[in-house]
Amino acid sequence: MTSRYCALFILTIVTLLAPFGHARAGTDIDSSAIVERHVRHYVVEQDGTYRLAVDDVRTIAGLRALRDQGRFAIRYDRAQDDLVSVDAYTQKPGGRRIPVPQDAIHDQQGAHTRTVVFPDAALGDQLVVHYVIRHRIPPLSGHFEDVAVMPFQFHRNTTVIYDMPSTLPLHADAVGFVPIPADSPPGRRRYQWRYVNEGDGHGEAGAVSVLDDGHRLAVSTFADYPALAAAVRGAAAGKALPSPAIAALAHRLADELPDTRARVLALSDWVRNDVRHGGDKDHTTQLQAMLAAVGIDSTPALVNGGNAYRLPDAPVLAVLDHMILYVPALDLFVDPAAASVQAGYLPPALLGKPVLLLRSGTFAMTPVLQPQKVRAVATVDVGRDGHVGFDVDRTMSGALAEPLRAMAHDVAAGGREHAARTNLRDVKQGGAGDTLTLSGTDNVGALRTGRTLATNHRTWSVVEAAVTGLTQARDRRHDFVCPAIDAEDETRLRLPPGLRLTSLPAPTSVITGGIFYRATYMRESDGVLVKRRLTFRHGRATCSPIDARAMQPALERIRRDLRSRVAIATDAKIKPGRSDSAITRKRLPPPARAQPGHGLVRELEAQVDAIPPRTIAAGPAGDLDEAAAFEKAGRVRMRIDRHVAGPQLASGHVQQAIGQQRAADARTVAIGPHEAEHERAEVVELGQFVAAEADDLARLHRDEQRAVRVVQRGTQP
Repeated sequence: MTSRYCALFILTIVTLLAPFGHARAGTDIDSSAIVERHVRHYVVEQDGTYRLAVDDVRTIAGLRALRDQGRFAIRYDRAQDDLVSVDAYTQKPGGRRIPVPQDAIHDQQGAHTRTVVFPDAALGDQLVVHYVIRHRIPPLSGHFEDVAVMPFQFHRNTTVIYDMPSTLPLHADAVGFVPIPADSPPGRRRYQWRYVNEGDGHGEAGAVSVLDDGHRLAVSTFADYPALAAAVRGAAAGKALPSPAIAALAHRLADELPDTRARVLALSDWVRNDVRHGGDKDHTTQLQAMLAAVGIDSTPALVNGGNAYRLPDAPVLAVLDHMILYVPALDLFVDPAAASVQAGYLPPALLGKPVLLLRSGTFAMTPVLQPQKVRAVATVDVGRDGHVGFDVDRTMSGALAEPLRAMAHDVAAGGREHAARTNLRDVKQGGAGDTLTLSGTDNVGALRTGRTLATNHRTWSVVEAAVTGLTQARDRRHDFVCPAIDAEDETRLRLPPGLRLTSLPAPTSVITGGIFYRATYMRESDGVLVKRRLTFRHGRATCSPIDARAMQPALERIRRDLRSRVAIATDAKIKPGRSDSAITRKRLPPPARAQPGHGLVRELEAQVDAIPPRTIAAGPAGDLDEAAAFEKAGRVRMRIDRHVAGPQLASGHVQQAIGQQRAADARTVAIGPHEAEHERAEVVELGQFVAAEADDLARLHRDEQRAVRVVQRGTQP
């Protein structure tokens, strides 16, 4: 265990996993509360304003609901809405009503929410709320839209009603909502849908929005997306014209720059850093005006700013909720409202998404990939007691640099918690532009166990952080965000005097389905240098459950390599001669050459049984480097009852693959003793059967060692 996680590691995890942060919140069906009746009734006027009346009745059926359902939140926008009335009461099973007093209905400070707190709520009670909202400023005058997504609870009767002027036909995209015939008042048309209980309430980390593949109802008076683009374009007409002051500023910032791209990036950086008022639309309009002033054409574009990657058939601004700018001459998207993302890059949540270009009313796609890499170089000093101290330089390049720089600045300057300040005291920051290096020191607990030493630790490893991001959920049912990865670790383990390496893991290579992983281990004078690199490219911003299942075998192999260990020993001076070698002392003959299909395993087991305690065992060789070998070959299991556990003789087993009908040609394999009692074993290919004392394998006479080659080392089943 680590003594503490240094802040730079926390920042790295946040940065690496930023695309995974858009979780499918609240997708577990909550049976502790039953929605007896929920009715949303919109009465829409010709100008797009409306009156919304909501009736909600729910029963507390479980203890968990007492905490969550004892409160009811009414969300509205004070700048656009008036909360006309709120009435609420608790109804006991016997019929007694307890009204909610006015002082129990209050606004949340700094939020557009009014909270109703029910008094004396208990199991079996019904919580009843009725409220009315008047929406007085529509997003686009003369138009109406709505998106309905119900909480994942059991619904008995949930209905959504839209009472529209007959001149404003409503277009809908309904999944999990069934249309219900309704009588329409004179001069109006009423649309009505009933909600069907969600069949899959499985919550998953990193999953796409419920708007992509869940139950939702999207309605709009726009017939298509070009019509929506035209309306938004018309509402913003004239706002992007540069004033004399804006034009002068733009020229001052851009005139000395060498090309169009440099001018676009400089002006975008100025807007994101220096414009402190307004939202994304204001920032985009400002940048568009400045670009126009220096002769650069651009067009606003609408995109989803959350975790929705598909657009409903009914055009709604509630899904296309974020505005960015597109520069056709460069085929470049910029987000001037993203304060922590350097110009030229996009926030991870915007990658690989459809965007609506307002000028043409057509669709484009944001790039799936953008340059970004993270590299950690760690020097780990191992103490004789197994505890280690380390220095690490973590370099973020490309799109990752600016977000991490902003987070490091906020944490260091904010002084939020004493613990955070303590963790940051050894962190130094370097680099500029799209490169950032954080250097820090820390210590971790014992990496050494017996005669082995771990080659990786989550405190400094960016590769492990990336693998963790891809394995957040094993049994997926929904698409999930799977951004591109380029992570590299270089770890130098330095041993103290008196300890030496006896063996290293074999190099590992995994190349499949967009995953590329390579690990190498190299001896150095005072330890070992471990290099690992993981890249992942999928071609889309999201992966499917089928993709997730296909990736699992490769990710498991990578995780096994991350857990690999090197063998170490005390630096004893005894060097037996050839006549006194372990093989000679044991006088163990090589196993008899078996015929195809005969009992080679039984013969080997007999040899193993003849070996005294604190020795290594043997088995048949095979192609152990590729996982496919286990699928194509049979398995030979040897149970080893004697190894290096000292007086406590542990029991372990090793599985090796051998080709069909290849037993006669199989050469023998020695199983290193250094951790047979734990979870790993070293496999070396020999020309003959070998049995040796625990520390003797590395001291075999060089004539005997010439046949030794490490072919695999990893977790055994």
